[in-house]
Amino acid sequence: MPESYPLLCEPLMKDKIWGGRKLQAHFDYLLPHGIKIGEAWITADLPEGSSKINNGPYAGRSLTDVTRIMGEQLIGTAWKGHYTSGRFPLLIKLLDAADDLSVQVHPDYEACQQYFPKDHSKDESWIIIQSDPEGSILQGFKPGTAYEQYELSLKNGTILDCLQRYQVQPGDVYRIPPGTVHALCKGVLLLEVQEPSDSTFRIYDYNRLGNNGKPRMLHLDESRKAIKFNNINSGPVKTNVTNTSWGRHELLVNTSSHRIERLSLIDAHNWTVDPRSVQVFFAMEGQYILHAKGESFSIHDGDAVILPADIGEITLKPREENNSIILIGAKDIPLVQ
Repeated sequence: MPESYPLLCEPLMKDKIWGGRKLQAHFDYLLPHGIKIGEAWITADLPEGSSKINNGPYAGRSLTDVTRIMGEQLIGTAWKGHYTSGRFPLLIKLLDAADDLSVQVHPDYEACQQYFPKDHSKDESWIIIQSDPEGSILQGFKPGTAYEQYELSLKNGTILDCLQRYQVQPGDVYRIPPGTVHALCKGVLLLEVQEPSDSTFRIYDYNRLGNNGKPRMLHLDESRKAIKFNNINSGPVKTNVTNTSWGRHELLVNTSSHRIERLSLIDAHNWTVDPRSVQVFFAMEGQYILHAKGESFSIHDGDAVILPADIGEITLKPREENNSIILIGAKDIPLVQ
């Protein structure tokens, strides 16, 4: 087995009816001509698709294969006992909404155990990268919305009136716990961090037709079993900001399925990756030099790098004054010391 090294990710592009071309315009991704790309799966180890590694000894191998080969050397021990055990524990995507996504809900662990044994919990967080002037999201019911009102809205097509709408700005962070009715609306580009699950139940889809000319399937019965009407803590997350000698640090999210931190560097900074958890580094803005295992790697905005749990110490040096980095790992394990 090769010695651990930083694994540069090659995203898996997903054609979506609501997708666009912002990933090419914003991050210079090479997109297939004439296809609406709605999602880029940066780190994915699912039956529905796997991203790839494009550097070093594992170049060209799927993340699924690399995870099976490296095991805890790659992912660490923090996810033992979780349903993701043995798989890469983080599904990380970029989403480009050129049109409104369906109103939908994801099940939690208990709902899957009781009603959906073939599905998995899907807990996710959103970080807004870019938004058109009217870009927004729908997140959670308006206070006081009851089951009866929800059912009536399904019959008369007014479900949007029951949901809270938020105008979004770059840098905003939103939590979408399982059971929360939500929708990403047109004009928004974001980074999504979630449990490795593709379990999604559509509630409303604007009466539009799919690529086959027929209405896309709705999952109203499944949604009724997944929705949590008490999920009303919506709106942007208030982050915890710390100014340091090397730059700015923010704890964005620390939930059962993932931890997210945001960095902005004024100088080089080194840290040791905690062997309990893999880290995923996403360059939101700027260019960098990453040093690890005696080698240097050039990183620019849009790049995602997997830092194996056993990689040890790394050093990150910014090449530009304006920079923003997202780090993702396991709950309660600080990513940068």
